[in-house]
Amino acid sequence: MLRLLRTSIVYRSAFIVLGIALLVGIFFALLSYHFSAQSEQEQARQRMQASLSTVENTASIACFVLDQNLAAELARGLLKNGDISRVQIISEGKVLAQADKTPVKGSNQSALAILPGISQSNQLVHEVYSPFNPKEKVCEIHLDPNIDFIREQSAAKARFIVYLLLLQALAMASAAVYVVLTMITRPIKNISDRLHTLAPESGDKLSLPDGNEKDEIGQLVRDVNTLVASLLKTLNEERTLRMQHAIGEKKFQTIFENAETGIFQLNFSGELLSYNPAFLRMFSLDDHGGKDIIANALTSLLEGQELRLHLMIDAAINEARIMSDDFYIQLASSSSKKWINLVISPAEDGILQGLVNDITERKSQEESANQLAVTDHLTGINNRLGFEKEISRLSREYANGNAQGFFLLMIDLDKFKQVNDSHGHTVGDQVLVHFSRLVSNTVRRSDFIARLGGDEFIILLKDLAYLEKAEEIAQKIITLASQPIVINETLCVQIGASIGISYTGPNEFDASDLLRQADAAMYEVKRSGKNAYRVVHLASSKHQQANDTI
Repeated sequence: MLRLLRTSIVYRSAFIVLGIALLVGIFFALLSYHFSAQSEQEQARQRMQASLSTVENTASIACFVLDQNLAAELARGLLKNGDISRVQIISEGKVLAQADKTPVKGSNQSALAILPGISQSNQLVHEVYSPFNPKEKVCEIHLDPNIDFIREQSAAKARFIVYLLLLQALAMASAAVYVVLTMITRPIKNISDRLHTLAPESGDKLSLPDGNEKDEIGQLVRDVNTLVASLLKTLNEERTLRMQHAIGEKKFQTIFENAETGIFQLNFSGELLSYNPAFLRMFSLDDHGGKDIIANALTSLLEGQELRLHLMIDAAINEARIMSDDFYIQLASSSSKKWINLVISPAEDGILQGLVNDITERKSQEESANQLAVTDHLTGINNRLGFEKEISRLSREYANGNAQGFFLLMIDLDKFKQVNDSHGHTVGDQVLVHFSRLVSNTVRRSDFIARLGGDEFIILLKDLAYLEKAEEIAQKIITLASQPIVINETLCVQIGASIGISYTGPNEFDASDLLRQADAAMYEVKRSGKNAYRVVHLASSKHQQANDTI
């Protein structure tokens, strides 16, 4: 029974309605019983009073003449009233007549407790006056109420009222239970049973209960059907998304496993958390070589460049942006070196994801392109652009305080125009190539040689502080350039070289002054007879020209 009350709304609602009806019925029954008893007592008193009024004249005569027989007859007559249990007629302090009813066997005085206000002390005393003098009291009539009779009368009437009230409460409760069962709980139970077996994935819906199409239960069913339809739509969308997610994961896994680009995840300290096979192949790493070795592989490969890596990581995390940089590394498993491009972007929870590509070939192509851009295509030495870049680099070194003094040699070939005009550009080109090789074989590998254009060359003798050595090199170039050049079996030509030399120390660098002074010195040689050199000193921001001419 308790299980049914806990699990069934039908039984629980019926039990509650009946219980409430019973409690209310009992309450009002007891209330009615109480008021009915009081009403019966009052009616009994009124009946007793009416009996006294009926015999008052006879009692007045009997008491006036002190007729005991008449008084006794009067007492017996009053005793016939069922509400009276004892009658006493007292005159002048003496009992003139008395009559008592025989007590009913089995009368229970404790029953008086249910008759509030009724007890033996409720004796009715009536004064009787002389028939000739209304102010002269001749006797008193004492009436004791018949408690048992009054109780029986009150109980009978109260029981009748209680039975009616209980019957009414039971009838109303039954009607309420019937209405609740048929109009509320039974439809709800049917909906619950149907909903319990409903298969929303198949598109099933609840049917509207008969008679409830337009009320709250009907609205509940429609809402449930709407919810089921929404749930079915959500399930289908989730199923579709799950399939798409699975397909996407499979595609991603395929890309992750087969991509030629190294893909990895790392934490803020640079430790690798995951990586694809391409990452291992790129750095010749063995996946079984140890967890710690793989985790620290990136920082190990970038040894000496870890600061750049951590700056990239900090910027990616703190600024939430993608960072990219190129690194030149040497593989630990071999002596080979390569260029890599590292891209790092923030993911979530302090984790970063990255891509790494081998850009060695691209870098090589860039270097080749850059070298081609600064190389004279005829002689193979640097061109004017190469010279300008070298001067810019030296300017930065001087600005950083890392430079040493050097000599600049400005060279112009003598008699080259005549050779070129007389024998053609082909012979002129051979002469230029011959002179470039001659100079390259004369200076050190660390020195810089460039052809500025035509027959004009420039040499930078780096880290050289001795004028004698610069003059020795200049003189050697002049001597070698003056020797005959064999073009073919039938043609031999001869040229010369005019050289202007300028110098800058480690504390001062002015490229324009350096070039201008060397150029001026070279043209001074040209005017003085050619095939010689002239030196201009630029030291400690003080220009001093030497007029030594050889």
